[in-house]
Amino acid sequence: MIQKYIIVVDEQSQTIVLDKIKDTLKNDGFELIYQELNPTNYTKRDNEDTHFDKQAFSNALINIKYFKMADMILCDYNLIADVVNGYEIIKIIRELKYKQKTKVILYSAQIDGVITDILKTDNDFEKQKEKLVALMSYNIEFIKRDGFDKEVYETIREEANFDFETELITWFHKREKDTFNYLFPKYQGKTFGEIAEELENDTYDSNQFKKELAEQIIAYLSEINGLSND
Repeated sequence: MIQKYIIVVDEQSQTIVLDKIKDTLKNDGFELIYQELNPTNYTKRDNEDTHFDKQAFSNALINIKYFKMADMILCDYNLIADVVNGYEIIKIIRELKYKQKTKVILYSAQIDGVITDILKTDNDFEKQKEKLVALMSYNIEFIKRDGFDKEVYETIREEANFDFETELITWFHKREKDTFNYLFPKYQGKTFGEIAEELENDTYDSNQFKKELAEQIIAYLSEINGLSND
């Protein structure tokens, strides 16, 4: 079975919905592995006020075994009123380095007013412009809450095609703490996780590494098949 990983951030459990999706996907040859995070578990009280513990939440995300391999992260927008909303959660997620191709979805029963609410800055144009630039860079998909299950199912089915680079990054993340010592001198001594992040960021070195890796694979296949490398 093809394994797919998702993370859901919501103060209401989505286990029933997720298990139904999981059962349906199983019939299509997919194993859905999911983790739910409830933001209320990362709040703390200071006298009369409630505060969101950003660091504790970030640590919880990082400690999810497959965080950097997640295929999809979904978040409810209406979380804890006057404490934290879904957009602020996604900002935290985007500040952490993880697979860039991960699909990020923000959902709400009143999704039509979410973008307006995010960009609200008390008529401060410069702040609004900054928010707009940030919003675009986060590459968020907005859906209605009642479309949650359909979106998860269809996205996983649509992304069933094998992608070599995505698979390569996934395997590097699986061994993220191991040290890389051979093949590409510029990466000698780096961890597999550090290299995965370079591959995601599409750097000059990572492109050279992919080229070198392809050449080495062809050379190896040629050798074991008794063919010339020319």
